[in-house]
Amino acid sequence: MREAMSLGEPARVPVMCQLAIGHTLLQTRVHPVDFFLSNDAYAEALLQVRELYGFDGILLHKPGRDPEFGGLIAGIDRDAPTPRIALDGGAYIDCTRDDDPYLRGVALKRPASVAEIDPADPLSWAPPDFVEWCRHKGTANWRSPDDFPEYYYGAIDRVLAAAGAEVSVHGEVRAPLDHFLNIAGMEDGLIAMTTEPDDSAALMDAFTQFSVAWAVAQVRRGCHAIKISSPYAGAGFISRSMYGEWVVPYERRVAEAVRAEGAFVYTHTCGAIGDRLDLLAESGVNGIETLDPPPLGTVDLAEAKRLLHGRLFIKGNIDPVNTLLRKTRDAARLDVVRAHETGREGGQFILSTACSVAPRTPRENVRLLADCVHGRL
Repeated sequence: MREAMSLGEPARVPVMCQLAIGHTLLQTRVHPVDFFLSNDAYAEALLQVRELYGFDGILLHKPGRDPEFGGLIAGIDRDAPTPRIALDGGAYIDCTRDDDPYLRGVALKRPASVAEIDPADPLSWAPPDFVEWCRHKGTANWRSPDDFPEYYYGAIDRVLAAAGAEVSVHGEVRAPLDHFLNIAGMEDGLIAMTTEPDDSAALMDAFTQFSVAWAVAQVRRGCHAIKISSPYAGAGFISRSMYGEWVVPYERRVAEAVRAEGAFVYTHTCGAIGDRLDLLAESGVNGIETLDPPPLGTVDLAEAKRLLHGRLFIKGNIDPVNTLLRKTRDAARLDVVRAHETGREGGQFILSTACSVAPRTPRENVRLLADCVHGRL
């Protein structure tokens, strides 16, 4: 992994995929409430699936868990068809057995304008249940690497202790734009970038401080690389020019901070990004994930290798839906081998699904990736 991320040519192609929470739950049978509230259960599930699939790395896609959820838990029904965490005030969290957890019933009324959101405390308007939910997902008003509570590191510490000497351990931060759209609202936030650019920029600056602080904190705790989760930066959401204005300068600050700490940093953007690979390279990251192929996205792996070789490592680009989820093992094997053969030329490549492995993806199809890099196909 280190050799590939350093733009070298390792003896074999490393392999590492991000898994949907639902897939991890189904494969490990960890109870979804425990996965949501327990650092031990969260870390154990990640370690189990890494071993199951022979990955060379582990991604901690969320911070450590607060088992008390900010003291807001009113009750837990672990045995319901969909286990539920009831919260003070009537909201609740459905901890699905094959999907992400969902916050429901929250009395959420966002400000009418981004001008009403205070950059000094962007969640000051929100009810406690939503604030805690955001904190659980990595959006919190902490702006120094020293600000984070110990529970935020709980899963990182356990994974590093168990596997840090053997595999590459990656942390994750939300991209500044991801924070912004989470707080401002998807539609309202996208509109505000055009209609209220100054207020939007002030918030983006605040959210960049969020991302930088947590990224640096994870590296100092021992993570080898940081993924910037930037899902709303593809052509389906913003144009090339908006990408240059609202993504590049802010993600560059995150990348520079991580690299200054001596770790690797890469950006995860799904969907149609074939028209902005050059702009992504300008953000100063070491690599890129996901490079979705058609029909999910617009990236041809051979063309991406030609454009980015010597500039960024590539992590992708196997279609998680149309290949691993929907195809038979024999048919999926052809796609995996094709991606491996294209990607390994010249190194600087990590074999992976383009985006997350879907919950109901057959186990034997995911195992194809490690079998391929180890010459077992």
